[in-house]
Amino acid sequence: MFLSVGVRFEANVEALNMVETAGNYGKHRRVPYLVEEDGRLKTVYVPAISGESLAHAYQEHLVREALSIGLPVCDDCQRGEFYKSMNKVHLEKKVSPIPDDPRAIEEAIVKACVVEDVGGFLYAEKPPVRRTSAFQVSYALPVKSVALFATSEPQLHARHAQMDASSKKGNASEQMIYYVETGTALYGFTFNLDLDAVGVSAITSKPIIDENEIKKRREASLKALFRMLSSSQFGAKLSRFFPVGGIRELVVVVTEHPFVVTSPIYDDYIEKTKKRLEVLNGLGEETFLAVADGEKVPEEALKEVIDYLHGKGAF
Repeated sequence: MFLSVGVRFEANVEALNMVETAGNYGKHRRVPYLVEEDGRLKTVYVPAISGESLAHAYQEHLVREALSIGLPVCDDCQRGEFYKSMNKVHLEKKVSPIPDDPRAIEEAIVKACVVEDVGGFLYAEKPPVRRTSAFQVSYALPVKSVALFATSEPQLHARHAQMDASSKKGNASEQMIYYVETGTALYGFTFNLDLDAVGVSAITSKPIIDENEIKKRREASLKALFRMLSSSQFGAKLSRFFPVGGIRELVVVVTEHPFVVTSPIYDDYIEKTKKRLEVLNGLGEETFLAVADGEKVPEEALKEVIDYLHGKGAF
């Protein structure tokens, strides 16, 4: 089964994805973006949140969900350091001596770590072994119809040192003016999860672990995504720049084969997704759709998906 999620969320005064610091100025990620104005296409630069940022947050939630039900997670991933099994130093923590067979290497890694099973890895030694991630995530970009209103603006902050009795001045190095560039936008992004790839070899297409553990890993993968969305625990600077807003709309589709929801950057994405699913249904493919667009809260739609997949025996 293949799961695809389209999310629209409002984020006011956020610093979810910072890209560099120039002196005392921290810059928000911005990307070139096509919009239509007066019947013509033009390129504007808008605040954005990278797929890497969202993927990192998702894998952190996957660590917690996996550990909560006793699934294996390697030490690096437990610390939120997703080096994966990129070389001998990291692979030897899972299997030693390292086998010469790529299939044996993949099997050892998948059995040792749920995050590397679901999130993929690239062992860049000899023999090289690559496992493609079972999940895909887009950049979070402003919704097309309001992209021209998306903006980023620096905010002035200051750190102050406490003066003591022996000095008329505080420590100059501790008194600092700095700027954080914040963004405000109605964002949309897409997240896909191939449930059939979990616990299955990318080399032989055969299961590496038993069916019961595959089901547990699927459930952990799904709950990690839902927890990330429900809690808004993704992106940087949440401790002092937690974005004001939340999920405005959400659509989740489960299909037998890969299918991606129409991107939520378009205003009619829910209607187009429904029409596309009608075509699949007409061809005999079973599909499931859950929508939260005001009448339902996102958690209700997400629970519907969990109940559906439970009924289908996915976990």
